[in-house]
Amino acid sequence: MKISGRSKGIKRLMSTHVLVLMPICVGFNLVGGAIAGTLKLPFFLDVIGTILAAVMAGPLVGGVVGLLTNVFLALMVNPVNLPYGAVSVSVGVVTGLFGKRGFFKPRGLVVIWLVVSLISAIVTSLVTVYLFGGATGATGTSVITAGLITVMKNIWQGVLTAAIVQNLVDRGISLVMAYLIIKKIPPRFLQQLGNGS
Repeated sequence: MKISGRSKGIKRLMSTHVLVLMPICVGFNLVGGAIAGTLKLPFFLDVIGTILAAVMAGPLVGGVVGLLTNVFLALMVNPVNLPYGAVSVSVGVVTGLFGKRGFFKPRGLVVIWLVVSLISAIVTSLVTVYLFGGATGATGTSVITAGLITVMKNIWQGVLTAAIVQNLVDRGISLVMAYLIIKKIPPRFLQQLGNGS
């Protein structure tokens, strides 16, 4: 009997390797986010683990790692993080799909970077405008966003401009860091996770 794509995804999600990988990747996200928060950086560094999980184990696993990170942050740090789980899930799913098709190479990283940055900026903007009226006030990036809204005199332009700039920087750094980490992982281990090349 042929196993459907969804069944394969669930089976992969429940494999021992993936169950070990997911908390490690959530940990990467939390450490990256803590570093960015402590240094008051105008970006987040909280998707490095999501990218790692997505590239190594697929879009479903990447999406779950992104969601788990935001759920943890919402419970332990600030409830504002919960709706932004949609951004993290989109990063995991899109990066995993590109990884599955062999894009996670130096040239392909540029394509992933641009697409993921654009999607992240759009999803971030939707959450920020519709749920928080333009700025959450929870991070230093809210000051930048509020400033751009004031200068541009348009909430959508201000929020989207801030989100595009922040995501281009954040996703670029996160992708490069994830790429350097994956280059150090033995190919045999990566093959056991099986998300393509």
